[in-house]
Amino acid sequence: MEHMPIKNDNLLRRLRQMRVLVIHPEDTERRTLLAHIKRIGCQAEAVWPAPNDVPEKIDVVLFLINQLHDEGSLSWMASADNIARIAIIAYETPEILTELERLHVHGVLSKPIRIFGILAALTTAIAMARQEHRLKKRIQSLDETLKARRAIEQAVSILSDSRGISEEEAYKRLRDKSMRDKCSIASIAKAIIASSGI
Repeated sequence: MEHMPIKNDNLLRRLRQMRVLVIHPEDTERRTLLAHIKRIGCQAEAVWPAPNDVPEKIDVVLFLINQLHDEGSLSWMASADNIARIAIIAYETPEILTELERLHVHGVLSKPIRIFGILAALTTAIAMARQEHRLKKRIQSLDETLKARRAIEQAVSILSDSRGISEEEAYKRLRDKSMRDKCSIASIAKAIIASSGI
């Protein structure tokens, strides 16, 4: 039980470092939302209409989706890997639900906006966005490793056939050259494949 306050402190400290953008028309609800986000300690600003490009130095976006919204103005959100996305909705129409899916949202607030639930939505969305980003980076790393392995296997096969040596010997030569040249085996393998014309 002694560790709980430390964890809570860390959570609040992380939240206070967040830069939040609210995309919502100027009204009482937006003022309430902004005031509460600032009370939490986040740096917050608001815009309307939605920008056409990914905003710089933003960690979280809370944005209104409605039937009158120009779809193109939010299209950057679908690929904004580093941004936690929280949608604000007034209805649950099929069109709005489709938009939620298309924009890969991490959380939803419903209108009329109430203070209760904003903090939970922020913490959940930030955690989900970070986890998603880590997983994407891991997938990218695994993909690059797999491509490198395939290139090495192909280069080993080329060396083995062209020099009349075993695949074990071909791999050893690749490895030795990579150590001498101080570069990765994969880059040497790619050079061999390129020079072979395959």
